[in-house]
Amino acid sequence: MLAELWFDLELDFWSLVMAVFVGGGCGLLGTVFLLRRAALLGDAVSHSVLPGIAAGLLLHYAIGGDREDAGIGTNVTTIFVLIGAIAAGALSTTFIELLHRHTRIQPDAALASVFPAFFAAGVILIDVYGRGSHLDVNCVFFGSLESVGSFGQVAPTIASAVAVVLAFVLFGKEILATSFDPKFSQAIGLPHRGISLVLVLLLATVVVTAFEAVGAVLVIAFLIVPPATALLLSDRFKRVLILAALLGIAAGIIGCWLTVVFDHFGVRSGRAPMMALSAGAQFGVAFLFAPRRGVIARTRRRLLLRRRILDENFLGAVCRLSQRLPNGAFAPVKIELVADSLAQELPRLRGAIARETKRGGLIDHGDGTVSLTPEGESRIRGLLRAHRLWESYLAQTLGAPADHVHDAADEVEHFLSPQLLEDLFEHLERPEIDPHGSEIPGGG
Repeated sequence: MLAELWFDLELDFWSLVMAVFVGGGCGLLGTVFLLRRAALLGDAVSHSVLPGIAAGLLLHYAIGGDREDAGIGTNVTTIFVLIGAIAAGALSTTFIELLHRHTRIQPDAALASVFPAFFAAGVILIDVYGRGSHLDVNCVFFGSLESVGSFGQVAPTIASAVAVVLAFVLFGKEILATSFDPKFSQAIGLPHRGISLVLVLLLATVVVTAFEAVGAVLVIAFLIVPPATALLLSDRFKRVLILAALLGIAAGIIGCWLTVVFDHFGVRSGRAPMMALSAGAQFGVAFLFAPRRGVIARTRRRLLLRRRILDENFLGAVCRLSQRLPNGAFAPVKIELVADSLAQELPRLRGAIARETKRGGLIDHGDGTVSLTPEGESRIRGLLRAHRLWESYLAQTLGAPADHVHDAADEVEHFLSPQLLEDLFEHLERPEIDPHGSEIPGGG
């Protein structure tokens, strides 16, 4: 039973290798285009190379090539297909650039104007002239990863993936500079357009070598989804590159394995679609559970922030309503009075009281009253300092009227770090009083 739910390596080995290199190469290269905000350029190139592939096949047939040898692999056909595809990819990107530069058409509209025409022309050419060959319209749309069964079919994909890796190893800094800051890269003499052209040519090569395996439509999933997933997990360039490649490889392996499992239970599915579905599932998991950018993590941070603001506002209200006793301590304050001053329901404040009591900022007397502790007073002085420094900043630097700054400072005081407060204090030339004439704690 377990053996039937795993790969038959005699039959699946080369298709699995193809899936690994397609996922890894596309994920790695797609990261750059995603960071350049040109992710759909991969979509455009993957569609636009189709007439080049058809033209390469037609040229091969015209000089006496065998139609039965039309698949991509280590054969003469591949050379014609690669040349035609790269030429078509370069031509389409040139058209897109010319439309954007010499007309009022925006880049996205120019892209959408060019690649559908190229794709349609390629489909017609393959449908009309590709009959009798291994490459047909079904292969164009869905790929035929299941038919990969030899090293010769996989070799071009391996070569293109290795070329992508070498490009990043040898020119990683240049690619990084031109991707994040094109103007800076041009200022220091980097050939921005040349690097962009090389990346487009690499993209066309990767797309063509992955073409027969996953098709022109689904290849975009491996160019965009693994990099997008990696960006949810990290914001370091090198780490994102590695993660995107690994996620692409994992999507290839998992997708192929799922077809084996589904086939065992009588559900036949294509490997390329299952690979794309696996990549989408990875993105969904990262979207929900990523440590910093996931929905759950962001929701938790918002809830913690709201809780912290409520706790600090409660401490501040207790401080305002408290009277200092002769011994220096603070007199107890009724919780109802605090709730009324904050316009909050009493049950909602129970959690704030419990948390501040645990932190040592309050003493809960258990009779409906609380007292501020020295620790709580110290924290309130910090908030008061932040509030009054921000009021001073708004009044002195931005020229806001003194009677218009309180509400804004009331919101911002919870977000100012100690270092930012010190920078603000020095920027304002160490003020001692705020725009209302009140003392700024710690500002003397």
